[in-house]
Amino acid sequence: MKIATRIACYQLIIAVLCAVLWSVVEGGREGLAALAGGGIGAVLTFYAGLKTFSASCTDAQYAVMNFYRAEVRKLILAVVLFAVAVRLFADVFAPVLVTFALTLPVYWFALLWDSSDG
Repeated sequence: MKIATRIACYQLIIAVLCAVLWSVVEGGREGLAALAGGGIGAVLTFYAGLKTFSASCTDAQYAVMNFYRAEVRKLILAVVLFAVAVRLFADVFAPVLVTFALTLPVYWFALLWDSSDG
């Protein structure tokens, strides 16, 4: 769970930086939309980590099923969160998508982290 929390924190940092940048360049509404897009990425990461790693199990089959359940729920949550974002930011949706996309490479960098770091 520590790694998932760390990934979500980095994604939130990216969301805030992008929100500030969008606000300065385009305006406050675009900045808020960017914050929403980055927030969606962070919430999805934290949710999946929480659901995947919260249950302690010794059975490998149960662990795999728990992981798949968490991923399916994450996809459903993504649909709901993006539907809300479309409803709120339909006129300025580019910052939502761009910032969400910019939160995804954090997963790649997480592969380089030393697992003993947490």
